[in-house]
Amino acid sequence: MQGREEAGTVRSVERALAIVELLGEHGELGLEELHYLSGLPKATASRLLKTLVDTGWLYRGLCDRRYRIASRRLFGDPQRRLLQGVVEQASPLLVELGERTGLAVDLALLDDDKLRVVENAIASSLRRRYPPNLPLIGLHPSLCHSALGKAFLGELDEAELLRIVQHHGLEPVALETLHDEAHDRGFGIRTEGHWEYSVRLPFLIRGVAMPLRLDGRVIGSIALHWPLDHCSVEEVSRHQLTRLEDTVLELQRLLARQAPQQR
Repeated sequence: MQGREEAGTVRSVERALAIVELLGEHGELGLEELHYLSGLPKATASRLLKTLVDTGWLYRGLCDRRYRIASRRLFGDPQRRLLQGVVEQASPLLVELGERTGLAVDLALLDDDKLRVVENAIASSLRRRYPPNLPLIGLHPSLCHSALGKAFLGELDEAELLRIVQHHGLEPVALETLHDEAHDRGFGIRTEGHWEYSVRLPFLIRGVAMPLRLDGRVIGSIALHWPLDHCSVEEVSRHQLTRLEDTVLELQRLLARQAPQQR
């Protein structure tokens, strides 16, 4: 007969596996959803989730606080594994960059020929100005107006630029102009007053971004953004751009080291 301690351990394993199975089925879930779908008490689900995160089985998003299976536990879809791996490597760097600059930080990656916001960190000093649980994850920044999009465009070679133009049905001349401007500057600047997302903020923002590369090709970009009345682009460019560049370089170094394991 199993002892009480052993039976409790087996039951915990069964419950943890049920959580992993739910995430495998749904892709990502929040605590409330996992509590409801698993039938577990919220405190029990929370404790098991923390253990699964601490042991590297799950990743919890900075922005949406939703749980996903960690990249090293994913099988079958190399693109999904790669994207999730980039997010996991970037996460602590984004938090650090946000706190050092006092600004918000976005990471966007190329997914099916579209840029997609995959993670966001907001400095604690700025968080009170932003809506809680800001639902930016999964949104597609504008290639022509967002800092993320312009930084990405600026690093594309001629063939990639043409492919993106054709895929999105964009005007080639306008996109080439944006490409040249961002490339010459070395970073992208958000179009003043433009907002391309369906989610609205209670204020306009400014933003600057730099491209992110892996294996010699651009895979996305990282942006600093902030409320328009907080400070100017010139101030951030002068005082924070080096920190953004250091974060991009450090993430590229980590990704280059991890790339053979992700493929």
